[in-house]
Amino acid sequence: MNTVKRALYFVGLLFCAGPLSGAGNEGWSADAPHRVRIAYASRSSSAMPLYMALQKGYFKAEGLEVEIIQMNPRLGATAVVNGDVSFATPFTSTFRGILQGFPMKLVFIHLKKGPYYVMVRPEIKDVQQLKGKKLGVATIKGTDQLVAEEMLQAKGFNPNQLQAVAIGDGPVRMQALVSGAVDAISVAPPHDLMLLKMGYPALAGPPEVGLPSAGMLTSDRLIKENPLLVKRTLKALLRSHHYILENRQETIQTLIKWLPQPIDIAEHSYDGELKTLSRDGIMTDPEIEAIIARVGEKKRPLDEVRDFSFARQAMKELQ
Repeated sequence: MNTVKRALYFVGLLFCAGPLSGAGNEGWSADAPHRVRIAYASRSSSAMPLYMALQKGYFKAEGLEVEIIQMNPRLGATAVVNGDVSFATPFTSTFRGILQGFPMKLVFIHLKKGPYYVMVRPEIKDVQQLKGKKLGVATIKGTDQLVAEEMLQAKGFNPNQLQAVAIGDGPVRMQALVSGAVDAISVAPPHDLMLLKMGYPALAGPPEVGLPSAGMLTSDRLIKENPLLVKRTLKALLRSHHYILENRQETIQTLIKWLPQPIDIAEHSYDGELKTLSRDGIMTDPEIEAIIARVGEKKRPLDEVRDFSFARQAMKELQ
């Protein structure tokens, strides 16, 4: 199997894999585990803490029966507020919903800076050749698009000269580039290295100043009615973070189970993304304010957009 066919084979595996479940509808009783649904955006390395927590039994140890569901990032905030899911992990789209008035809060951060790359068709050698071209992104004005535009702007290119096209999941964006449907895409590991092996160069990335690619955002209602569930969920994820940070080889093998891929691509994903996981799940107020300035049309008081008290409680218990 040649390099292109092999890479496309792995893309197919990524795209066809379905959500992993550990529970049905959310509920609560003294005799049954607490049932939790968590929405994630893409089958990529950024969702590994969820999968690792399932694999290692960290959720179960906290009395949680967890189902992780792949969902369009634009739907995350609405799904959380409606109670369809307990948490959503896509950062920018969901956080923007909070700034627009959704009764939610950011309670945990996975990655403070997503390692995005602008991958282009082989004939594009310079950023100025992107004028009038199509950029494939997950969602309009999502994290991947905002970071791509900032990186290109830093190279002297006006991102307003690009046409952003919402395509969806990383593997789908990758296929769109290969098929010629778009001229450039913004993706995170492992898709950047997979494309590089196929002859599609990286025109920019990773960013020096990026945006978080994943966090845990939940409703004010859940925080009020079931704070113990919030703390236990975050405690399981902190254990997952610590395991990933301290066990490179074991994490790489688990990553291959989560996303079938060659070991060198899995190693690239770990070294480029997973080793940058937050150890405490917390961001500083100046960091939050900087994000609000970059992604929000409205500014809200910090106490209305974030609550890291549960992450702090969970960290204290683990210590």
